[in-house]
Amino acid sequence: MIRIDKYLWAVRLFKTRAISSEFCKKGKVYVNNIEVKSSSKVEIGNKISIKKKGIAYEYKVKKLLDKR
Repeated sequence: MIRIDKYLWAVRLFKTRAISSEFCKKGKVYVNNIEVKSSSKVEIGNKISIKKKGIAYEYKVKKLLDKR
């Protein structure tokens, strides 16, 4: 398992890990339709939803990455 903020940064959804952590703190990141903190863990098969600029993006975790 890997932290959600590190995963979002590793798969290049955010430019920095600090930005991904900030999105989690603001309540704009959901895993399986549950709002998560930046320290929440991600597993294969989870559905990640992110709200950016009024648009909701959805992703499914197929592989865990911890390095870019």
